[in-house]
Amino acid sequence: MSRPFPMMSTQDSSGDPLLAQALVDFDHAVEALIAADPVIHGRFSRAYVTAIFRACLARNDAGPGAPRGRPDPEIAQALKHWIQGRLLQHPGEGSDHRLTAARRAAHGFWLQSLADPIDADGRPRANRLLDGLLALTRPDA
Repeated sequence: MSRPFPMMSTQDSSGDPLLAQALVDFDHAVEALIAADPVIHGRFSRAYVTAIFRACLARNDAGPGAPRGRPDPEIAQALKHWIQGRLLQHPGEGSDHRLTAARRAAHGFWLQSLADPIDADGRPRANRLLDGLLALTRPDA
């Protein structure tokens, strides 16, 4: 999968078609994860958190979409609107505090990875964090 939406930088232009394409690519990544998940409760949030972690843990390169060390406000705004639209398609996920916490923690992980990309030593901790966040998205047993 190419560098998904949360890692995209629009530093080079405004109203960027690359941003729009990155959002489409990220949406496809999330949709594929949703389609593969048989558990309805929290399915969007699980897919969203997983897609962000995959993007953050992808090999870093200096090419287009590589982290630039700070979040881009245009990306943050586009992501906010995208999430709001997606939450309308997944009733109950926007009002569930555990799902909201998992998504927001994934945002924090994304921001941290922009400032300090995850290296091989950090991957086990990142994977444990991902497991913990995904646990928040599962229905209570």
